[in-house]
This record gives sequence, C-alpha cells and structure tokens, in this order.
Amino acid sequence: MKSGLLGFVVGNTRDKVFGLAIESSNPSSAEDGGAAGGPGVALAEVSHEKGKWTISGGILSESLRRGSGREDDLMSAVDRISRRAGIVPGQIGLVAVSVGPGGFTALRVAVTAGNLIAFSTGAACVRVPSALVAARRVESAERFAVLLASKGDSAFATVFAPGWQSPDGAKPPTGKLVRSADVSGLGVGLIVADKFLPAPIREAAEQSGIALVAPKLDPAACLELGCTLPIGAPGTLEPLYAREPEAVTLWKARQKR
Repeated sequence: MKSGLLGFVVGNTRDKVFGLAIESSNPSSAEDGGAAGGPGVALAEVSHEKGKWTISGGILSESLRRGSGREDDLMSAVDRISRRAGIVPGQIGLVAVSVGPGGFTALRVAVTAGNLIAFSTGAACVRVPSALVAARRVESAERFAVLLASKGDSAFATVFAPGWQSPDGAKPPTGKLVRSADVSGLGVGLIVADKFLPAPIREAAEQSGIALVAPKLDPAACLELGCTLPIGAPGTLEPLYAREPEAVTLWKARQKR
C-alpha cells in the first residue's frame, strides 16, 4: 500500500475515497416544484487518476429536512448519508459545494460546512457556481440562461451555449446582473428561474417569446460538476454573491460617517 494524493492509503478496498456535494444555495427553489428533491447532499465513490476525478459508482442523495431551518440539518444530512454508505469521515476525499448566487445564510453555512469537512479530512475542495448546477439538468438544444438571486428589477444571469458540458476543457461561463431591459439581448430561447424572478423580467421574457422553466438544483449534479472543475485546498471555499452583501454595504456606510 502507498499514500495517495490526499493522504489516503490506496491499494486497500476498505479505504475507498468518496466525493461529497452540498447543494443548499437556493432553499426556496424547492417550493417551486421544480427542484429535484430540494436542498441536500450527495455522496459517491470517486477515483483520482492523472489529475482527473471520476465517479466510480452510483450517487446517493439525502435531502435536508424541514424544521427550524434547513441549514440546521446540513451536518446531520452529511452524517445520515455517510451512515447509509457505511463510510467514515476520513474517506471523504473531495468536497464540492454549490457556492451561489443564492441565499446569504444558506451560502455561508454551506461553504463553512464544506471547509470544515475538508480541513478535518484533508479533502480537496471545489467551488461549483450554482448556475452550473441548474444548467446541468437543462435539456435544451439552444442557448439558455439561468437567472438566480433576483432582487428588485435585477437577477444574476448566466448564459449557456449548446454543448457547454462537452469535456473539452472550456472555461465555464460566468454571470452578470441583468434587468428587464437586458432580456432581449441575452439571445436565448429559454430562461431557467424560480418564482422570485422579478415581474418586469418575467414580462420581458414573455414579450420576447422566451420560455420559462423552474430550476432543478440537484446535489448529484453538483457532485458530477465537482469532478470536472478546478480543485482547491481546504479553506478555499467561499460564496459567490450576485451583489455586495447588505451587511457589508451598511458597514461601509457607517465607516464614512
């Protein structure tokens, strides 16, 4: 036996390595009826060879339970899915987290939990933009956009071209804030957005003949993407915000007084 890339002992079937994904970026999307199971975690055996992660078997998923708040159930969900798979924490070698845009608290809890697990196990970390998670389950032969983090008359839009998931090493698309006046210029035939999409943007899409569908934010999709994106060291997970957090804006305002 020899030590593997992340310090795991390889060559022993008892020491299989697993990938863990956390998708709780947009908790309210589950109320749309479009989310695949809603916020949750996913787990699968993975292998690492020639700088590439590969899922070796089926993917298990565990939904976050409703209660005082889904974020409160996150680590419990990780424990439940680990018990189902019969693994111990030290077997987690990859942690993929859907980092936003999304709910402020949900993102902070998810990245903190992901960093904590990675620090504890020595696992590699992967920041997965939430728009990519939603796009992973979209079946479209044309350009489409994923709109998240709606507020006022704006939303964070990421445009995807046909074939964006092709394994050619292409850089994933990045997003930007858009308003209703920008919708026709997106050049898409489909918009993926939850029920919080601002009315002016929704109306602009309808006037342009753009179809609207609810997002499917699936933790299994987050894990699949986590095996294709660049990895980082424990502690490198951080949220992707569509706008400056209001708490930061207020703090800056107080400093100017």
